[in-house]
Order: sequence, then C-alpha cells, then structure tokens
Amino acid sequence: MAAPSDQNNPDGAPDPPPGNGAPGEGHPGYTGPPREDEVSLLDILLVLARHKTLIVRTVLVFTLLGVTYALLAPEEYTSSATVVREVQEGGSGGLPGGISGGALSGLGINLGGGASGLTPSAYPDVLQSRAVRLAVVRDTFRFPGAERPMTYVDYVNRPAGPLSTVLEYTLFLPWTLKGWVGQAISGSPAPAGTTETGDPVIPSGEEDEALKAISGRISSSVDQETGLMTISVTAGGPQLTASLAESFLDHFATRVREIRTEKVRERLEFVEGRFEEAEQELETAEEQLAQFLERNQNPTTATLQFRRDRLQRQVSFKEQLYSELQSQLTQTRLDLQRRQPVVTVVEEPVPPMNRSAPQRTFVVLLMSIVGGIFGVVSAFMRTYFKSARDTTSEKEKLEEIQSALTPPRWIRRKVVPAQIPEE
Repeated sequence: MAAPSDQNNPDGAPDPPPGNGAPGEGHPGYTGPPREDEVSLLDILLVLARHKTLIVRTVLVFTLLGVTYALLAPEEYTSSATVVREVQEGGSGGLPGGISGGALSGLGINLGGGASGLTPSAYPDVLQSRAVRLAVVRDTFRFPGAERPMTYVDYVNRPAGPLSTVLEYTLFLPWTLKGWVGQAISGSPAPAGTTETGDPVIPSGEEDEALKAISGRISSSVDQETGLMTISVTAGGPQLTASLAESFLDHFATRVREIRTEKVRERLEFVEGRFEEAEQELETAEEQLAQFLERNQNPTTATLQFRRDRLQRQVSFKEQLYSELQSQLTQTRLDLQRRQPVVTVVEEPVPPMNRSAPQRTFVVLLMSIVGGIFGVVSAFMRTYFKSARDTTSEKEKLEEIQSALTPPRWIRRKVVPAQIPEE
C-alpha cells in the first residue's frame, strides 16, 4: 500500500504548501514563523482609524493657532534699492570734461590709478556697520500710529502699551527676567561719549536698543558677477519702509565715500599745510632779497655780492619747493575729486504696494500640516504605550520610568494638602 504522499503526488514531489499559500516547515521557501515586530500597512491604517478623532482635533487646534497668528500678526512691508560700485580706471583715467591725464603730465601732475581695496563683497559689512546704523537711528521718521515724527531711538524706547506689558510679564516672562539679570550683571550702560563738536560717538543705552532693533530690519545681497548690491528694508508701513531704505542708502554711500577718501583727505591736509608754509617762506625770502637790493643797488664788495647770491639762492629754492607743492596739491585735489562718486544708485527705493508679511495662507497651511504630523505621532505613541502595558517586560520598564520621574514623598506632602478627617 503506497504512502498518502505518493498517492497525492505520484511524481514524488514534496507536499504543496498549506492552504494559506505560505511554504510550510521543511520546504525550500520556508523562512520561519512571522516576526512579531513587523508592521503591515493594515496595522498603520488601523491605528489611524482608531485615533481619527485625536488627529482631527489636533489638526483643528493647530489650524486655529495658525489663523489666530495670521490675523493678529502685524503687517510688514519691504522696500528695496539697487546700487553698483563705479569702475575706477587705472593709470589711463581722465577727468570730467574730456581732459586726459596725459595732458597734465607736462605740468608735473600725475592722476595715478589703481582701484580701492574696498570691493563690492565688503559692501554688506559696511551697510551693517555701527556707524551706518547709528546714523540711521538718529534720523527722524514718521511712524504709523505716531502723533508726530520722531527718531528711531525714541520710537523703540517709547512706553509700552497695555498689551505689550501683559505679554512681557506673562508669555515673555522668561526673556524679561533674562534681560533684568543681564542688566544687573553688566551694570548701567556707559554714558554716550562726545567729540569736540558735541556729537556722540559711543551709543547710549537707548541707542544701543535701537541698533539691535534696526539690525533685523535690513538685509543685503551682492551679485558677484555684475557687482550689483540689493538693499532690502522691512518695516511696518509702506512710507516708513521707503524712508528707512533712503536713509540707509544715503548713509551707506557717505560711509563708503569716507572710507575710500580717508587716506586722500589726510594727504590733502598735509600737503595744504606744507604748501601754506612754503608760500610764507617764499614771501619772506623775496622780501629779504628786495630789501637788500634797495639798500645796495650796486654791490661792489665781495661780502655784499656773496650775501646777494645767498638771498637769490634761497628765493630760487623756495620757488622750486613752492612749485612742487603746488603740483602735489593740485594732484591730490584731483585724486579726491576722482574718488568722490563711488556708489551709483541703479534703482531708488519706493513705497511697496503689497505687504511682505505675514503670509496668512502659508501660515495656516503650515500649521495644519504640523498639526497633522503631531496628531499622527501622538496616535502611534498612544498605541505603543497601550500595547507596552500588556507586555510584562515593557510594563516593568514603564513602571521604572514612572518611579524615576515621580517626585519624592516629602515634596508630595508639601504639595498635596492633608485630608481633613470626617466628623
């Protein structure tokens, strides 16, 4: 009598897999029992279906927060300006009006050449420098909602409103305490120093707060290929934004001009002082020679002739020095004039028509997506902790974590009031 396997499979092939289609034990395709940590798509969908209420509520809460922020956030506008650094020619540079440098070479005047070391890549640093920002915050602007024009320093340090005060001592209390601690450690701010003309050179405490506030309002970018620099200013009103951009642009151009002409101005002051001294010395030598010739119209003695020759040599030397300094003075003034226009405004700042922030639709969509992600993560975490309580090893781990996070008994006695016994 043949074996049952031989009757069912006359060719001697192994038994077919079980009814579920998976290879049974002893078959070539058998990989062992299914793993418990494997998660199928149906398991994921089942978790989402069981916690759909939690996910929907989380999305609604985050969406509500996004709508609240989008409606309460102050509107901001951005105004931009574009500038470019003028290309300075080399040794073949000329003057306005078509006068070339070679035409003045015969007079001992050399226009010089070579570009300044201040490249366009350094312009953003100059724009964000303390000198430029300090000059801007000292300018006067008309702020939205303000009764009168005021400086940016006065606007930043104005008394806070009721809502700002409430937020400062509630939601922003940690940052308020941090500021108080910082002031207590550093002490009172240093008083503003003054120059000989009375202009402050060291920012005061109020000006320092304005400098920090204005730093987040200005940004810039430089195109390395074209050298174009874009200056962007963000503020709370279209006209205020354009006014701030114009102020930054003016003080930036002034600062760049000062940096480029600083050495030339120093050389000009030195040459002017030396030229005035040489002019006085020449006048003195000429007067001495004239007085000598008036007293001795026909010198016959050797002593008088030697004295006359010495006076004439002094006059000749003073004339040569005077002529050389005059040439250097003219050359320095031409060099200063040539370095003056270094920044050209390609696009003037204008009041923007549309706001740049807040982007209400984007904020609401972003908060909805974040709420959905947070809800899904919460659903899986709840499912994990629920299943972990059913496992002995995982339950022991949870109890250990709970005991480690539970405060000591003496703290609980202070926090939880004692129960009053019933009469």
